[in-house]
Amino acid sequence: MSDLKMPDLNKVLIAGRLTRDPELRYINSGVAVCAMGIAVSRKYRTKEGEQREETLFINVEAWRKAAEYCGEHLKKGRPVLVEGSLKSEEWEDKNTGQKRTAIKVHAMRVNALDWEERGGGGSTQSTTAPRAIEEPVPEDEVPF
Repeated sequence: MSDLKMPDLNKVLIAGRLTRDPELRYINSGVAVCAMGIAVSRKYRTKEGEQREETLFINVEAWRKAAEYCGEHLKKGRPVLVEGSLKSEEWEDKNTGQKRTAIKVHAMRVNALDWEERGGGGSTQSTTAPRAIEEPVPEDEVPF
């Protein structure tokens, strides 16, 4: 079995609701980065027939144009579909000195799954279709 070739694959699709307003900021080089939280729920039935719900809270980070779109157009509670990859972060806890790790989703594409209401002039309102913004893959990350 040691000759088995297995491809490296780090791809994730998550649909859920934003748990907070996206936090858009710019790093020193002027690149936009947006931090968001998503809640994903799963309903299931126990052996005893009881209906239960389990919610998972996931941190998401978008960069560049995707970050700007999220920061400008998304709000807490909106349903979104996020396509990206998992990313691990390590840091040292300032209080205890212990190493900490966390896994978050590095978003390559973010789709709003509802229609955004926008106020027009006066009392009329128009809607815009859900929009997807995809972060371009840097040339040094192209797999071929």
